[in-house]
Amino acid sequence: MPLNLRAYHRPKTFAEALALLRRPDIRTVPIGGGTQLLAEGAREVEAVVDLQDLGLNFIRLEGNTLRIGATTPLQALVETPESAAYGGGILAVAARETAPLPLRNQRTVGGAVVGASSEQPLATVLLALDAELMVFTEPERPRTIHMEAFYDYREALQRQGMLLTEVRLPLSAAPMGAAFHKVARTPADAPIVGVAVRLFRGVDGACYGVRIAAGGVAPRPVRLIEAERMLEGHPPDPERFAMAAEEARNRVSPPGDFRGSSEYRREMVAVLLRRALTEAAARAGWPQDLRA
Repeated sequence: MPLNLRAYHRPKTFAEALALLRRPDIRTVPIGGGTQLLAEGAREVEAVVDLQDLGLNFIRLEGNTLRIGATTPLQALVETPESAAYGGGILAVAARETAPLPLRNQRTVGGAVVGASSEQPLATVLLALDAELMVFTEPERPRTIHMEAFYDYREALQRQGMLLTEVRLPLSAAPMGAAFHKVARTPADAPIVGVAVRLFRGVDGACYGVRIAAGGVAPRPVRLIEAERMLEGHPPDPERFAMAAEEARNRVSPPGDFRGSSEYRREMVAVLLRRALTEAAARAGWPQDLRA
């Protein structure tokens, strides 16, 4: 529990929430489930803005977009058919890997995105899925920010009194494959390194829309763009997967800690990427054996 908390607000409108978040005289933060704030016990937080009455608990398919409200519990990604089926189930996998069941019923998608650590599975997966975030810094003026850009400017946006309202994921008629693989000390532990992949199978049998994201190799999840370029527009095969994995290994410079050295993390990026590419290609419908 924050030691200096002295005010609790539960606004009914975005304008009211933003006005509270932008007060200069008191350190105020938004909460959905409140799990991260309670765990951290941040001394500087003096007031909280509870977002539960803003109508942000939803998962909807609209046109070519899957919309996920910011206060949607992580468990809803597992249980709701629209999200559970997305990308062959990768959102459900990411939710399960991000928190155990008791916390998934309380922790929200928005809280997981905004407070994401370097290794967090959901943030890594959303980055690979080309997620866009709907963010308010002023009433009636929403901004759509790509996930990658959001992490570049996260601290500045938070200082402005940012309100994240939803996550948006694209839908496509082309067959899509997606996968997430991690390495951890035990299956139940948080990842040391995690790699997520998304790709589409073109009518010519080549890979398109390739996205690769890695967690545990930088201060936040990052895209491995050079490895993506090696796959874009080419048919999948074990040799090309191995080349992309080696490129990814050479491009990352992760810090080491007690859970894994820098070199270990680099090697795991290559191993996990090969596995994720093989699984994603199979999910997209390539018939040949792609096992490296």
